Amino acid sequence: MGTLLLTSTGLSSPNVLNKFLEIIDGTKNKQVAIVTTAAEGKETNKYSQLANKQFVGLGFSSVDFVDLETDPAKDLSLYDIVYVCGGNTFKLLKFARAANFKNSVESLLKKGGVYIGVSAGSIIIGPSVKIANEVQPDPNTVGLSDFTGFGIINITVMPHYSPEIEEQVKIFENKHNIIIDRIDNSQAILIQEGHKTIIE
Repeated sequence: MGTLLLTSTGLSSPNVLNKFLEIIDGTKNKQVAIVTTAAEGKETNKYSQLANKQFVGLGFSSVDFVDLETDPAKDLSLYDIVYVCGGNTFKLLKFARAANFKNSVESLLKKGGVYIGVSAGSIIIGPSVKIANEVQPDPNTVGLSDFTGFGIINITVMPHYSPEIEEQVKIFENKHNIIIDRIDNSQAILIQEGHKTIIE
């Protein structure tokens, strides 16, 4: 099975980057897709550009920008690493639902690929995105009323966590009878073969 690396800020944290490099064990001939659907400005977004710069700097020769809004038929399992940018969670979920996202990601993981979620990209693969509607909510500009996530993992991630929002997170946990996995901007959740580890 593949690897999921769920982050708030992608590979910008040195400890997360080091863990990623340990997982992939060499960059030669690995193909990367950067999914820009949620990002304002898509591939021109500064964080999309930063991700591209990071992968190129690490020696990846094939890095593609992918937008599920304009290319819903794209098969992400053709890549070795899929990096899903942050941005508006509801927009990402809407267009990922209309695309071949779930099957693509599950096929990617079955062949041993790596899924890197950044913020919204970490949230949508869980069972629900309600947290993005209730804790530091994203604007629901696409009018989604069904907050069901893809259920590829059974945890709900709170990216960009800080102690200042702990009260809000606790209220959410009590309201929905759920435990939230909190990660701040320097942490990540690593899931391999069903085992979950926090990268500090």
